[in-house]
Amino acid sequence: MKQKIPTQVRLFATDNDHTMVGYFAGAVPAWREQLPKIAKRLGISEELAGRKLGTVFARFATHDYPWAVALAFHPYWKGSVKDFVRLIEKPFWDAQDKYRIKYVKPYNGVEKALTELQKLAIPAVVVSDAPMFMCIARLASSGLAKYFQGVYALECKAPDLTLVPSEEWLRFGTRRIATLNRKYSDHGIKIVRELPIDHEKPDPRGIELAMKDFSVHPGQVIHVGDSLPKDGVLGLTAGLRGFFYTPYHAISHLPAEYLEYITGVLKPETDEFDGHGATAAPSKPLVSAPPMLGQGSFGNALDHLGFYNQADYLEVKAERLFRA
Repeated sequence: MKQKIPTQVRLFATDNDHTMVGYFAGAVPAWREQLPKIAKRLGISEELAGRKLGTVFARFATHDYPWAVALAFHPYWKGSVKDFVRLIEKPFWDAQDKYRIKYVKPYNGVEKALTELQKLAIPAVVVSDAPMFMCIARLASSGLAKYFQGVYALECKAPDLTLVPSEEWLRFGTRRIATLNRKYSDHGIKIVRELPIDHEKPDPRGIELAMKDFSVHPGQVIHVGDSLPKDGVLGLTAGLRGFFYTPYHAISHLPAEYLEYITGVLKPETDEFDGHGATAAPSKPLVSAPPMLGQGSFGNALDHLGFYNQADYLEVKAERLFRA
């Protein structure tokens, strides 16, 4: 097969969590293991522990927030901060890392599709609302980092000191970021752009930065993701060639016991926070629907690269390179 086949698409952008890998495949087993232990040590019910943790996750709009355990449970702890870290905080995050490495793997067809993008010399980037330190960690531990030339993910800021009794309660979370950054420092991705929180999708500024970095215009870019309000509207507000929808690994397709944990045990105490919803997208008017190219498995997105020569497209299809 030709190594460089001309296509109209010159940049392939994709979400990561629930698009290429299943975040909850690692997170839920860790929560189920650790929350009962935490509740027992604190002398509270597992239900209360889940609500407190879920509220912090919603407030800071990420399940990866490294200060979440300290914020949720410090009011119930009677001992030293050092013992809290040893008995509560570190075991919780160690379990997250253990099960992430064990269970968070690429969905079927993802690596095959990314390999074909490399053969076609089309650069691929990740545009994610995850904190950068965890976006890189999941890409690296799942084996996907080697396929990407750029990552655009969100910053992760420490909470206000007024939310904890002292600065000491925040030190473990800060160390966690530094530890994971060191562990995965050899990820090999050339461009890593940490975005301000207000660049959360569908805000187009993350993908616009990627287009600038790779010297392409919106008509040369497609974006793949699992969320219509976030990834789909991103494609619209940025004026991209289009958006490809991969809905099959989103939350509604998880096992029932996982759904129960996410929507029940970790249900926030209040609806005050937007949680993991999308921030408002500025600057460009919205219309009724995003420019959807189609929907299907991740690999099917490669059918929308815009081959200039139909014979090239048929050649690639004949070699079954796009089968997910």
